[in-house]
Amino acid sequence: MQIMEKNAIIHVENTENLREFASFLSHAGWNILSADKTEDFLLKERIPVIHESGLTPGSLYVNETSQIIRRILFSKFPDENDEGYEVEGDNNIFIVCMNMNPKISKNNMLTEDEKVKRIENFHLSSILRNSFSNYQNVLLLTDPRDYKEAIIQLRTNKISNEFREYLAGKALNLISAYDSGIATSIWMNNSYSSAFMNYHLRPYKKFLNLSNGSNAHQRGCIYKSPTISGALNGIQESQDNVFSYNLISDISFGWERICVLYEILKNQYTVETTNSDGYNFTTQFTPLTGTVFTIAIKFNSIVGAALSTNVLDSFKKTYTYDIEHINDVVLACSAVVDEISACEMVKGSFAAIVAPSFTDEAKNILSQNPKIQLVPSAKVEASEMDGKLINGGVLVQQKDNTLFSHWNIKTKNRPSQFKADQMAFGMLLAMGARSYSAILLKDNAIVGISQNSTSTERALQIVLADAKMRCGNENPENCIGDVLICDSMINFSEPVKKLIDNGITAIIQTGSDSADNDFINYCDERGIIMVYTGMTHISF
Repeated sequence: MQIMEKNAIIHVENTENLREFASFLSHAGWNILSADKTEDFLLKERIPVIHESGLTPGSLYVNETSQIIRRILFSKFPDENDEGYEVEGDNNIFIVCMNMNPKISKNNMLTEDEKVKRIENFHLSSILRNSFSNYQNVLLLTDPRDYKEAIIQLRTNKISNEFREYLAGKALNLISAYDSGIATSIWMNNSYSSAFMNYHLRPYKKFLNLSNGSNAHQRGCIYKSPTISGALNGIQESQDNVFSYNLISDISFGWERICVLYEILKNQYTVETTNSDGYNFTTQFTPLTGTVFTIAIKFNSIVGAALSTNVLDSFKKTYTYDIEHINDVVLACSAVVDEISACEMVKGSFAAIVAPSFTDEAKNILSQNPKIQLVPSAKVEASEMDGKLINGGVLVQQKDNTLFSHWNIKTKNRPSQFKADQMAFGMLLAMGARSYSAILLKDNAIVGISQNSTSTERALQIVLADAKMRCGNENPENCIGDVLICDSMINFSEPVKKLIDNGITAIIQTGSDSADNDFINYCDERGIIMVYTGMTHISF
């Protein structure tokens, strides 16, 4: 008895490798059912297509979509032992080649028509989900990278159960991501929604295999957000095994610090302030228009950072750390890297340089050092959540995006505009530094930094030693710094006295509920400015 014809549904957003696969099916005698843009693509490639209205979104075709699902559920793929097997009716859909791009959209940014369209397109994942119920007979193809193997197994008429299960698992993975994108889009900005969904799901897509994990014996890869490219903007999928886990982590961290700084301080930023005599006023910070921010990162730790009026000066003020012993640093810059800056950067031991872009001249110069990866990056959108994997789950919290809520100036002296701006810049660095941290700034550049200390007192000891090391212990009073920034409370102790004796003129810290009068009087006697913020910025 003659076997009935075999049909394949093809309806995809990603047309990569599709021409070769569809051409094979057509020449092998398969009927291709399609609609919309996929149908147009195949016809343009001169591949015969049967229009299937059930693949078109809209309530008008709901019945046709139901019929497709029914046909898929009752299809049974004939194997080499089914000689003479006859397929019942039109239950002869044996391939479902379908993919969708999971997306997250803020509902308040969508028109009503767009919201309806997102729901109407849900029928595609419904077809794929029902196809999974019969994956033993229906080959589910959702990833263009699997088309080649599918052609080989279809050509030999020996489709292994292992391959079918592998494809079915991929299909469910895609469905989960697509549904998660819709659910997250609905959840965002909905008045009934809490800060955290019942299930922590985001449709991150596998993007790139890494050369190794944190250590050479570990494996790693990147999963990319469907909505935010940021530091990954300049990394291509063809760059497998070029980047390591640590390198990507440092690139992301450095670029995020730049974007957070400009997100907060690009425009006029203010904070309500109370003077030492109880007088209330508003402190205004200078917008960062026309400034360049450069930061150097190693193992997610800040080793240098500076603000200046041009790329070259900002880079030189950043490049003051222990360059003889700290190698393979990631350098992030907020402005386009030009020729004159590249001539200096190429001399450094950098693993990567991340910036909005590079001039052609800069690219040519930096290419002379093959160790340096150039990463042109897009602006990072403000993230609402922060977290990390832990044993047995995921630890999640709201992102620390609030720089100050209130200033209490505890000393008689008030900060000048320049010092206030340095305090804001320094605290933004402290927001990203590993706690406990202490930072010394001079002329908007790091001259000493301590991170990941066991206590604030220990951090103060280390930051003084770091500053002295950077200036070679020569005339330390001229290079210790102007402003001391801490992400937590500073107790009145010998380390802070030493810093004051070595030349700092202003301190900004969390402070405590009760005034430390001895500390305040000590500062007043020496003309030191001290500001309490009442906010910690602990991070790990």
